[in-house]
Amino acid sequence: MGKKKIIKKFEQLTPELLKLIKETYPDGYEENLIVFQTPNGELSSALPLETEDVSYLIRMPKGAAPDDDDDVESNSSENDFENFEDLEIAEDTADDE
Repeated sequence: MGKKKIIKKFEQLTPELLKLIKETYPDGYEENLIVFQTPNGELSSALPLETEDVSYLIRMPKGAAPDDDDDVESNSSENDFENFEDLEIAEDTADDE
C-alpha cells in the first residue's frame, strides 16, 4: 500500500508540519508552489510536502504565500497584473546553444 495522500489548509497546520516545511524548503518555497484551477474557476496554490508515511498537499491562502519569517521576501505584489492592456507580446525567441 502506498503513502496516504492528505490535503491540508496552511492555516490549520500543526507546529510540527510548519517546522518540516522550514526544514524541507530552507531557501523558501515560492518556486515549489503548484498553481491549479479550482472547480469554481478560481486559481489556487498548494505546496507539496512529503513525510515517510504521508504525501501532503498544503493549500495556501488566497492572494499571496504566507510569510511567517521576516527573512522571506516576495518579489511580486497583488497589483502586478492590474493593467493587462499595458503588456506587450514579445516575439518568440530560440535559445542559442
